[in-house]
Amino acid sequence: MTTHFTDRDERLWQRNAEEPAARPLPWGTWLRTLRATLRTHRPASRTTEGAT
Repeated sequence: MTTHFTDRDERLWQRNAEEPAARPLPWGTWLRTLRATLRTHRPASRTTEGAT
């Protein structure tokens, strides 16, 4: 018995061979986390009161 490679078979094969769809990166969450981290770990601002 001969099996034929049909268009449907080719589409299924190609769908499985393709890379998965890219998902957008969670930039908003990453930026909020970065800002919160920088706020809590920022060194005290320097003052020039004693420099005169």
